[in-house]
Amino acid sequence: MTAQPEISLVIPVYKARQWLPRAVDSVLAQSCPDFELILVDDGSPDDSGAICDAYAAADPRVRVIHKPNGGAASARNAGLEAARGRRLAFMDSDDQISPFLLECALQQAERFPDDFILWKYCTGESGLVKQREEMKVSVWRQEQIGNLYRNGWFGAVWAMLFDRELLQTSGVRFDESLRLGEDLVFVFQYSRALFAKHPRGGFRMLEAGLYFYDNNGKENSLSRQFAPDFCENWSRVFHETLTIAEQVFHIPAADSCAIYQNYLRTIGVGLHSVLCLENGPMDERRARARAWLAGPYADQLRRVFRQRHYFSLYYWPLRLRWLGGFARLGQMQAENESRYLTWHYRGQAIHDRIFGPVR
Repeated sequence: MTAQPEISLVIPVYKARQWLPRAVDSVLAQSCPDFELILVDDGSPDDSGAICDAYAAADPRVRVIHKPNGGAASARNAGLEAARGRRLAFMDSDDQISPFLLECALQQAERFPDDFILWKYCTGESGLVKQREEMKVSVWRQEQIGNLYRNGWFGAVWAMLFDRELLQTSGVRFDESLRLGEDLVFVFQYSRALFAKHPRGGFRMLEAGLYFYDNNGKENSLSRQFAPDFCENWSRVFHETLTIAEQVFHIPAADSCAIYQNYLRTIGVGLHSVLCLENGPMDERRARARAWLAGPYADQLRRVFRQRHYFSLYYWPLRLRWLGGFARLGQMQAENESRYLTWHYRGQAIHDRIFGPVR
């Protein structure tokens, strides 16, 4: 490894003893030799920290940071600050990468320095690229950032390559006050900074399974839990990302509509959790739900859906502040997602005949 490696790869580590060796071994097997791996032990109560130290003692490319527990955003920020590479990437401790990921990503970055390099992921280990092959690349314009997001290819911080110097000079960091969605805010803020520096740039997507996102390893992750501030948290995330998407990248109306629909649907799931899944006195839970529905984020959603004629099954519960509607629709989603989608598409078709499709 050189004094300034080509790339720094950061892995936050917390309660990861079962999966961490697989993740680290997949990094150490990279075909690109010039990298550093930064393992951030985020106050893990198991022996994950000792596993990190063992890897660092055996391989000079591995560095370890031990810190008090602060969450994924805090751990990623610590790794970002310590990184020395020209470029930066992230990985989760229970995932796995193709041996050619860093090589392929760096090749694209060298050839197209103005572009944001992304790669696709797979949710089955068999889909991970294990042998060298010709890599298909798709190209996306800046204003297609919303389309990338709505199709599930933009927002996961472990599926993209960053310019470390730009991160340092722009001050873009993970928002440690967010419990969920902080990576989505981070990548939108970084995109704004990148294309302010490279206005002719765009997105380049490596169209192969270079990253294995292990869903089974995340059964107890925070993303599957409902924190008390779930609705407030996601409101902040969507407000920030939509502001950048619409005001900076001027995304098409259809993409804005899809993101707002996802926003309201996410809030619907959160309110259903408050009303039907949480413990505690029902009066207190209803008061919390009503407080969000009376707040500024709910007011903005009501205004946008009304003025732009967007459709959502959750719109009338939102407009009427109808707790029972959120409870019933949320229950439908939880019990039978396909039934919910059937009703959504039927409602969308009727809505489009009355108001016309969003263009």
